[in-house]
Amino acid sequence: MRKAIAGEVQEIQILLTKSRAKLCMAAFLAAAAVTLSGCDGLEEQISGYFESAAPELSESQQSAPEETEESEQPAVESVSEERYAYQTLDDEEKAVYDEIVYALLNREEERQISTLDAGVMSRAYQAIRCDYCNIFWLEQLEYVTNSRGGEVVSIEITPVYSMTAEKQDVLQAQIDAEAARMLEGVPTDGSDFDKVLYVYETLIREVDYVTDSEDNQNIISVFVNHETICQGYAYATQYLLEQLGIPCTTVTGMANGEKHAWNLVFMDGAYYYLDTTWGNSRYVTLSGNETESAGESASAVDYINYDYFCVTTEMLLTTHEPDEEISLPDCTATEDNYFIHEGLYIDVWDPDRIGGIIRAGYESGQQAVQIRFANAELCGEAMRFFVEEGRLFDYCSGLTSAQYFENADSAVLVILFS
Repeated sequence: MRKAIAGEVQEIQILLTKSRAKLCMAAFLAAAAVTLSGCDGLEEQISGYFESAAPELSESQQSAPEETEESEQPAVESVSEERYAYQTLDDEEKAVYDEIVYALLNREEERQISTLDAGVMSRAYQAIRCDYCNIFWLEQLEYVTNSRGGEVVSIEITPVYSMTAEKQDVLQAQIDAEAARMLEGVPTDGSDFDKVLYVYETLIREVDYVTDSEDNQNIISVFVNHETICQGYAYATQYLLEQLGIPCTTVTGMANGEKHAWNLVFMDGAYYYLDTTWGNSRYVTLSGNETESAGESASAVDYINYDYFCVTTEMLLTTHEPDEEISLPDCTATEDNYFIHEGLYIDVWDPDRIGGIIRAGYESGQQAVQIRFANAELCGEAMRFFVEEGRLFDYCSGLTSAQYFENADSAVLVILFS
């Protein structure tokens, strides 16, 4: 229980969930973290100081003898030293991060944290949201700022859980079983590239993009319901890669003007960005990121898109804008980019080489061939030669029809064989 102090004012702070955000938004001064409510919109989750009306504020006032002391809790041992966002924090933020993680993992109902600065708490909590993809039982994190004489004397977090501990255990068992099943075919002796590609393709094949899917802010949506949005894809990607020992964190921000989530992955000795949501062709075509050929609707085409499989910062920033909540590395490595790794990157005009790639894909029975070009001019030249002039059919004996998609942002041409 919290001990009251003479003249102390308790300002109730609520880290909003989507059910409360619209009602309470005007009452808050600043927001520091967000919860994805769909890839086309976000609800504010962490607030700055809450300015309540006088009657409500007076209801929070308590008094007690001035000799009453605040209870102090022992320091919490960190279990997060290897996590990316944790490493970007200063010492005070790391201490608060550790305290919040301990409280959530142990389902504590309240904990006094070691800072008097709500901004420190906000930055620590945002880092937790990036690093911990598996805390699916948290509904919201509330906190209380205790003040005396206008000066903050303590901050306490009061987590609100969305389920009982028993229900949490049941769902955790289901998640673990499904994650293990999904990873049954992973190439255990393969490279990091092989493992990341397996996880990427498996999630895209087995999980549908559904904007109104249940529990889409956590991994329940993926491993139990098999339908999710960008937040679920990013968290599930992180969850499976961590099972394989590949460091991964979730990044939030904007993509093509909409709120979005993706991953930062450390693989084969370098950092890359990975967007599993955009690997789902139905999401990409429905979002209007591709120019499609005549014929079958883009929304009916189902293939795995590799445009944002292990890209550099430069490539990412053509369409994505990360939040500034955590410091991110400048990703410059290209060896594990899908197109470079698989020999599908073209930097000089060579129609026979391009035609050979298309022919090899067709003859091997692939559903689609995807080729990335060094620039839009080369991609346009390939479009004119292989599509508009029909030279595609010179390289694919027996092919009578095909579809194409062109992604101008990434200079990628996709040929789908009918």
